[in-house]
Amino acid sequence: MEPLSAIAAVTAASNAIGFIKSRISDIQSISEISDAITTLFTARDRINKERNAQDGVGEISLRSSINAVVEARKLAESMSEIQQLVDARFPKKHPDEPSAWQEIQAHYNAAKKAEKDRQKKAQVEAARRQQEVAETIKSCAIIFCVLLVAVFFFVVMFMTIARGINGDGYDYSRTVLEMESSATFYDAG
Repeated sequence: MEPLSAIAAVTAASNAIGFIKSRISDIQSISEISDAITTLFTARDRINKERNAQDGVGEISLRSSINAVVEARKLAESMSEIQQLVDARFPKKHPDEPSAWQEIQAHYNAAKKAEKDRQKKAQVEAARRQQEVAETIKSCAIIFCVLLVAVFFFVVMFMTIARGINGDGYDYSRTVLEMESSATFYDAG
């Protein structure tokens, strides 16, 4: 992932945090800030993905890794603050039920898992279709070869018959019994 996308993720997260903080006191429903919360989760995922993608130990990679870790921690602190604001605005009705923030996270995780499952299913379906096309091409090639061999045998057969009709000197009108008679074998005539 490019550093620009991480910077864009941090900027988007900062904007979303500012929006949530300014609107949390006058919202009637979580749906009014759902886009901002989704932006926060997406930014967190991008930053974590970049942090995990840093494999090199070079100076630039080390600096990028440090920046990614610092930004991830800042975002985690801000998200913790947003969690407290959301839970204070929408408190639990019963002690056994999950908090509003826990429900939001569960819903986000379920949607993310469903998207991954959908993508995996689409990849499996594409691979299956590709295999079907390959099998169809293979079957067509086999059928073409069989037909080519059959046509070749028919051509050879017709050429043999045509040679016989043109008269190659052999008498096809004699019967098998006539051919087996001793006169036929000894008649050099």
